[in-house]
Amino acid sequence: MRPEFFVVVRSPFLWGAAILLAAMALVLSPYHLGIATQTMLYISLALAWAIVGGFAGQLSIAHNVFVAAGALLASALFLRLGLNMWLGLVICAAISALIGVFFAYLDSRFNLGHLSFALVTLAFGEVGALIVAGWDFVGGASGLSLPRDEGRFLEFEFGSGRGYFWAALVLALVYLILNYAILHSRLGFYLRTLRDNQDAAQAVGVYPFRNRAIAMAISAAMTSVAGTLYARFSNFVDPHFLASPTLSIEIILIATIGGLSTPLGPAIAAIVLVPFSELLRGSLGGQLPGLSHIIYGMLIVAVILLSPRGLVPWLATLFSRAPPERLTSHQNKMGA
Repeated sequence: MRPEFFVVVRSPFLWGAAILLAAMALVLSPYHLGIATQTMLYISLALAWAIVGGFAGQLSIAHNVFVAAGALLASALFLRLGLNMWLGLVICAAISALIGVFFAYLDSRFNLGHLSFALVTLAFGEVGALIVAGWDFVGGASGLSLPRDEGRFLEFEFGSGRGYFWAALVLALVYLILNYAILHSRLGFYLRTLRDNQDAAQAVGVYPFRNRAIAMAISAAMTSVAGTLYARFSNFVDPHFLASPTLSIEIILIATIGGLSTPLGPAIAAIVLVPFSELLRGSLGGQLPGLSHIIYGMLIVAVILLSPRGLVPWLATLFSRAPPERLTSHQNKMGA
């Protein structure tokens, strides 16, 4: 493992932020704690997608299939067959990984371009939503209601709202560290090489299918695990939300707005956008329906116009600029 990974793991900023977020769970109201938990889950989903969309440069719009597998199928295995949800989590993550490898195979077999791959995955996302809506085993269009949480950890129950917040926080931290590990690994280098110039990468012995299949499998499994936790946190699995391609687009927006050049991008964007959206909907949704969506959309457009590369790269550039007076003083000294 490269030294950069250990620098990230030992980062005071990372663990300081984690401790601050954990401390917040002690003072937040149940409503705001639920928003904080949802934010952590969206961080995990955005980081999972960024492995494919950021590192490999593949615009997958079928990640709702993996969320549905983790949320709906794991819940159905628990309710219908009595399987422990921890086991269901592993089974659904493995199924999602296989589906991800299949997507990578289609890309390699038919040499799909970026737009073609996006359209193909969008089609699979729509098909997945239709299958879920008509499959009685996973609840069909009515969804599934999970039994009351009694705090049994071995049954994939985390007790109170704070328990789910800490579980979601740990998952987000693990995913953030994993993203940094992949980014600075040989796999991350190969994925970025394939993204930038596939022909040159193949010329030096980088195999597109193998590396993209590994990336898709990891991303799909991570998404499925986050979906399972999302289902247990909400206690009701809504297929119209969790199996919809709209969820994939929402995840892509968060990851892209934050910036795909660093794993901090999706994390920071989720911390900004998810609470803003939920609080705006809660304060304006009942009085002026639709206004919260308009304001949220305007915020997204503003961020894209200000920084096409993403929010975090823009902030990094902003804070790294030296003040003009310092630059002038430096130039005067050079001229002297």
